[in-house]
Amino acid sequence: MKPALILSHLGTLLAGAAVAYLAIPALNSPKGGDGGESGGEVKTFSGEPGTKGGTPAAGTPQNLSSVSLEQSGYQLGSQDPLAAIAAAKDIPGRDNRYLYTESVFTAWGEKNGLEAAQWVLANLKGVEKSDALYNIADGWAETDPAAAALWFNENTSGINREDAIYEILESWGRKAPEAALAWAEELDDYTRSSVMDSLAEGWAANDPQGAAKASEKLLEYDFGDEFVMNIAGQWASTDPGSAANWAGTINHSDARAIAHLEIGTEWAMKDPDKATAWINSLKTDEDKLYASLGVALGWSEHDPGASLQWAVGSVQNPDTRQRIIEDVMLDWSSTDPTAAAEWLNGQPKGPQNDEVLSTFSSAIIDLDPESAVTWASTITDEAKRNENVTSLLEEWIAMDGDSARQWVAGSKLPDDLKKKFGPQ
Repeated sequence: MKPALILSHLGTLLAGAAVAYLAIPALNSPKGGDGGESGGEVKTFSGEPGTKGGTPAAGTPQNLSSVSLEQSGYQLGSQDPLAAIAAAKDIPGRDNRYLYTESVFTAWGEKNGLEAAQWVLANLKGVEKSDALYNIADGWAETDPAAAALWFNENTSGINREDAIYEILESWGRKAPEAALAWAEELDDYTRSSVMDSLAEGWAANDPQGAAKASEKLLEYDFGDEFVMNIAGQWASTDPGSAANWAGTINHSDARAIAHLEIGTEWAMKDPDKATAWINSLKTDEDKLYASLGVALGWSEHDPGASLQWAVGSVQNPDTRQRIIEDVMLDWSSTDPTAAAEWLNGQPKGPQNDEVLSTFSSAIIDLDPESAVTWASTITDEAKRNENVTSLLEEWIAMDGDSARQWVAGSKLPDDLKKKFGPQ
């Protein structure tokens, strides 16, 4: 898979519903509550096991806030994990119990990972067992990642084993990365391929130069690109300039591309001006392509409008510019359709905005043809507008036939288009 495909977010769209909403901002309705929050209300409870007269024992949660539940679970899990597990049954709400117990098992894993893991194998089943083992691995890895890795590798299987090793290698990579790498190299090919990016993440968080050096010998494996990607992201999040210098030395083409993309993403989230200056300093079109895609993606995390304006005003390669417009607009119209519509409607009329409208409408014709045609109809340049609308209508009718023609008949399109594409 080419690294550029990382920018594809079509699968996250709501089958065009969000885009339809974007195209008709006048129909926007007030945002309602999602039922997932309690508006800050704190509910108290008492009478946990180990309490007297309704007064909670030390470490048991005093309210249902996530902070209290996690802190209480960790505190009692460190002191008396079995009592903490018993107390969980009186906590109302499944999600509240989960927040509490995951901290209990994490703390128990830190205190005595072997004891905790053996208890879980003897007493829990199903999802409860899987969740508990994962949290124990998280805690155990903080105190003795080598022992944790050995136990989980020998005593668990499937997703339980893979998830635990993934979590352990991240922690081990921060503490003793060479030892972690040596151990991981003995894993079976499938597991190793699934977990090595976690080692890269932990290693690069503390020693990106060392991780980068180690990656040179790993590029022959199928996980090599992801290993490099995680190094690039971690390194660029703290020192993008040094990460960029390293990326320029990578000879493996796919790894070099993915490194430039990750660095561009991280750099633009912090300082888009310096990130775009870096793009201009690059020597090859390939490096500029992936760096530009990354910068657009990172910039759009906090200012998608500015990312689009930069793309249409500064990116010279038309294919790169089109890919950026498609990715940023598709993401934005999915996550915040009202803001995306307001931005589009507020742009000065002219060639740059026409390019955004043309590219965006073509990108969504399969998802929401009505919105695609509606947006294309606002292109300023008459010749370009007619060309785009005609092309979109031809594609829509090829897909939906009579329903598309019926929509055209009731639309505000010009009479010549209605005659050509309306009911025959």
